[in-house]
Amino acid sequence: MKTELAYYEVCPKVLQAKKCGTITVHPLGHHAAFAPEIPYTITVIPMNETKRNDRAQAYPAYNANSIDGSLSFSHQFGAEGQYCLRIVPHVDSMPRGFPLELRVYAVEEDLYHLRPYRGDLHAHTCYSDGKEAPAIVAANYRKAGFDFLAITDHERYEPSVEAIDAYRGIPIDLMLFPGEEVHPQGNHTHYIHVGGNASVNTLMRNDWAHYHREVAEIAAGLHIPESLNRAEFASCQWVCREIHKAGGLAIMVHPHWIHDHAYHVREDMAAYMLKAKYFDAFELIGGQTMQENAPQVALWQQLRAEGNRIPALGCSDSHGTVNSAWFNMAKSIVFAESAEASAIMDAIRQNRSVAQEQYKFEPYGQEPLPRMYGEYRYVMFALFLEEEYFPVHDELCYEEGRLMKDYVCGDPKAAGLLAALYGRCETLMKRYWKPAAKPTAP
Repeated sequence: MKTELAYYEVCPKVLQAKKCGTITVHPLGHHAAFAPEIPYTITVIPMNETKRNDRAQAYPAYNANSIDGSLSFSHQFGAEGQYCLRIVPHVDSMPRGFPLELRVYAVEEDLYHLRPYRGDLHAHTCYSDGKEAPAIVAANYRKAGFDFLAITDHERYEPSVEAIDAYRGIPIDLMLFPGEEVHPQGNHTHYIHVGGNASVNTLMRNDWAHYHREVAEIAAGLHIPESLNRAEFASCQWVCREIHKAGGLAIMVHPHWIHDHAYHVREDMAAYMLKAKYFDAFELIGGQTMQENAPQVALWQQLRAEGNRIPALGCSDSHGTVNSAWFNMAKSIVFAESAEASAIMDAIRQNRSVAQEQYKFEPYGQEPLPRMYGEYRYVMFALFLEEEYFPVHDELCYEEGRLMKDYVCGDPKAAGLLAALYGRCETLMKRYWKPAAKPTAP
């Protein structure tokens, strides 16, 4: 966390572009309070509209005096983007910590009414090849700063339901979605199913003959290049169809995972399936090495250059949440109306997601910021949020995650403590996103 975030809270932090907003800078402790006897100048610098080469224009500046240690001013923001607030005291000798630079972000109206949620839609537990029980996996994800999670064990839908049931009736802010990793017979390609009301794996297991018969019917009617595996492509189409029948989200996962000395999905097959748009999203970044994720990024970029808009996700494919190399390495930020499953899935389908990639390199630790992939405006906003919002958000999540684990491990006080913490991230959002106000003269 940046020192400025620990010393000051800027409210609101996200404002509406082309509207006026009143901003207050609150000190977090009297050591950071603005002196009442000193006036301050606040200069608003739009990061996307530099005036360094235009000396005839100046950045707007406001004079403000401390009230109870805080500074306030009003400003009408311009285009969507990040703005620097440069605060300078009117003194002969510049005190330590000044000039002070804080950050806010202005967004257009459509994005202003959405909120950022961090999540992972591909994770395993001890019921397949993961390490921990579903409820513990959920607790550790919340502790790491996640707002939504789908457990997707291999060929099993039930563990995701177990995690949901473990916290049923307990007030927590982590949204848990049903999910599974689907493995059809005769098709080594894997598929992720999230949010549906029934298991596709169970549907297949209950009647494999029916599955094979329907796949054969689909294959007979396909018009695809002869070089592609018709049965495999038909199976993909059948799986996506059944996921959608269940009301779920279909995700194509790790085509460039190196398994048995080769990529998991043939190059031409992966590209053709993505262009066919059976899938709702592409697991662009997975729990893999750079050598595996980089080709997926290149494929996605090539398909986009050819006119294909494919929602990108970061999903860790985590197989453990304690001392695990891939846990928290890949994740997604989704801009949605809420963290409910329907809202998250709708936002992903509308391309309002950013895939993140952040590796751990022992013994050096984790990279300081994740790489991000998605639509430009969402990536730019997500970069701001990673530095200015999520560090504060994550501190709140950490406390809740620890209590979630205490609860499922039998601590009788944990439920009451979780109830006391419930809604704190929502309260933080309400402080950071506030309506417009009348301007004051510079």
